[in-house]
Amino acid sequence: MILRNPREIDEYTIHKPVGGSKSFTVYHASDVSGEDVALKAALNRSAQDLAHLRREREVARHLLLPGLRQVRHVGQSADGHIYSVMDWAELTLREEIDKRRRFSREAVLRYLAPVAQTLDEMHAREYVHCDVTPDHILITEDGRVLLSGVAQARRRGQHPAPGDARYSAPERNTAQPTGPWSDIYSLGVIAYEMLTGRLPFPGSSDEETRRNHAVLTPSLPRSVRRSLGRDAGRAVLRALAKEPADRFHSATAFIEGLRKRESTSIAVQHGLSDFFGSLFGAIRRTPRAVKMMLLALVMVGAAGAAVLAGLPGEDPPPPDPRTATAEFEAALSTPVTIWTAQPVGSPEAEATPTADTSAEAEATPTAAVTSAPTPTSETGPPTATPAPTAATGPMHVAPQLVEPADVTHFAVDGNVDFIWSFGGQLRAGESFDLRVWRQGEPAWGIARTSATEYRLRGAPNGPGEYSWQVVVVRDDDGQVVETSKRSAVRRVFWD
Repeated sequence: MILRNPREIDEYTIHKPVGGSKSFTVYHASDVSGEDVALKAALNRSAQDLAHLRREREVARHLLLPGLRQVRHVGQSADGHIYSVMDWAELTLREEIDKRRRFSREAVLRYLAPVAQTLDEMHAREYVHCDVTPDHILITEDGRVLLSGVAQARRRGQHPAPGDARYSAPERNTAQPTGPWSDIYSLGVIAYEMLTGRLPFPGSSDEETRRNHAVLTPSLPRSVRRSLGRDAGRAVLRALAKEPADRFHSATAFIEGLRKRESTSIAVQHGLSDFFGSLFGAIRRTPRAVKMMLLALVMVGAAGAAVLAGLPGEDPPPPDPRTATAEFEAALSTPVTIWTAQPVGSPEAEATPTADTSAEAEATPTAAVTSAPTPTSETGPPTATPAPTAATGPMHVAPQLVEPADVTHFAVDGNVDFIWSFGGQLRAGESFDLRVWRQGEPAWGIARTSATEYRLRGAPNGPGEYSWQVVVVRDDDGQVVETSKRSAVRRVFWD
């Protein structure tokens, strides 16, 4: 064991500890020029700790991504300190969560969108972070968000060491190899914690927490925070799916799902809830004497308002007859629609020609094509011809696949833009699903969008032959709309 809180390590001056773990302590330090740096020192003289710091430096240098914190130097001082020197960051996301507890959706997007982009860039190079936690998300003085902790990163398909049980995906506890889906799950846990103020799977021990990740279903985000929109809640729950194939296919796709706007009324409720939550929090922190003074002022104001309300006031002026006449004449000139009863069935369906209606029927006025009673047996009354129900609605045309052409080959890490056309129009509550599968198995994700194009970054499950198709689904449950036709199926190869 070496000195835990040194004043100097080589040419670096130690100011204060700012974080750490079981094996390392992170200090706020400065170099000889006075520049602030983060110094990560091992608590023991261990070759394993030195290898850990060197791996973190090499992975960061190899990837060289703008969203990763770079390691400047790894060394061992004359008095035995094993340490690394990194770029300085003012805060970690963990500190922000402990301070604010719950975040607005805009704040969550501001912090997690840069992290998602960095993760996707790592995944495109076949690396998986394997340790995405709030402690490894850093906020610099100028507001940039950086990702650290890449010492645990592994190549896709390898088996990583156990990570923080609170943020580890269920498959990390099995013999399954790691992949981008594990990082997306961890990002979903962080988003859930930031939006609701609690972890989705708490536990009294690491073993209990890992078991909860594997078998329990998280509470609906809206049941914890009523002001949260349904779309944001669905995106978080999809990122926390037990099966990797049910999650988003990329971290950026998760952020886009989280960014999807809810109705204006829900957005207003969200803002009001955050405002009053902050207000009540400020009131709880206010000294008792100040609270009593404010209460007295409110009571005086209420009494004054009651006195003013009791004073006699002027009667309202009589209505202007000219204005009343103008309004009455305008009402008389407005057309009036009279509702009449319809036979059992859908009025819209009876008024709209179906796909089987002939050209002659389309040219006939609506009144002429109204269903007439069909003669029945002598003892039975006439019955009307059944009309299509409103639940079925008009049929959607099938989406037409445009690009890429069938049997097209791409590099294994190449981006592919899937483009299709749609002759109809999506109804409220409907979206497109781009479905990609390989050898009959889903390629760990479905891209849902209202646009007619989608970019897939690299082969989802490694090189090979894939099939893809576009369908129209309902937003609430993801089921294919009954009145829609599926597109054709095409093949694409990542070599």
